[in-house]
Amino acid sequence: SSGIRAQAGKELAEKMPKSKRAKVVSLTKVKKRPKEKKDDLIEDIRESCEKFSRVFLVSIENERNQFMQEVRKQLRPGKLVCTKNKVMQTALGTSPENECQDNIHKLSQMISGHCALLFTNQSPEEVEKIFAEYRPSDFARSGSNATGTVTLSRGTDALAALPHSIEAHLRQLGLPTVLKEGQIHLLGEHTVCTAGKELSADAAQVLKLLDIKQANFTLTVEAHWQKNGDFKDCSALED
Repeated sequence: SSGIRAQAGKELAEKMPKSKRAKVVSLTKVKKRPKEKKDDLIEDIRESCEKFSRVFLVSIENERNQFMQEVRKQLRPGKLVCTKNKVMQTALGTSPENECQDNIHKLSQMISGHCALLFTNQSPEEVEKIFAEYRPSDFARSGSNATGTVTLSRGTDALAALPHSIEAHLRQLGLPTVLKEGQIHLLGEHTVCTAGKELSADAAQVLKLLDIKQANFTLTVEAHWQKNGDFKDCSALED
C-alpha cells in the first residue's frame, strides 16, 4: 500500500503547477544593475577615446530615433554616443588630474544641454559636411518654439484638406469651426502659432493635422579634440 501511495503522490506532484521559485534562471538573462550599466558606458567611452583619433562634442536639436539611427549609419565606422551628461563627463574626466586623454578635460567641461560625443577618424570638414547635408524635418512637439507664424483664414479653404468627421476635434483644439453642408467652416481668422513662441499641445496637434513640419533635426559641432591634445572650442565661431 505504501508503494501505491508513493505512486499516487508522484502523479499528483507532476500534475501540480511548478513553483516559480524553483525555476533555474540563466545568468545571461539577469538584467544588469544601473551601476554596472554606467560602469560599462564609462569604460566604452574611454576605449573609444583610445581607438579613434578625434572626439567631437555635438549638440542635438529636435532629436528623433529614426534620424539618430540614420546619422549613425552615415558616420560609421565612427561612433555617436548619447547618454547622461554626468556619465560622459566622468568618463572623459573634468580636470588635468582625472582626464582619460591629454587635454580632453576641456571638451568635457563644455558638456551641457542635450548633446552627444562623436568618436571618429574623420576630419572636422567631413563631419561638418555630413551634419549640414542631413537636416530632416518632422512635426514640432509641444514645448518647442514655433519656427514660423501660421494663420488660417476665415472660410473653408484653410481646412479643405481635412475630413468633415474631424470638425468636433478641431473645436476641442481651440479652432472656431462649424460644419455646414459637409464642409468645415472657420468662423474667423485663427493664428495657430507665432514664430519664436512656445507651441502648446493643441497647436502642435493642429500643425500635424495640417501636415506642417516645423522641427528640423540638427547636429552642431560645439568642440573638437584630437589625439595630440589639440582642443578647439567651435561654439564661439557660430556667432
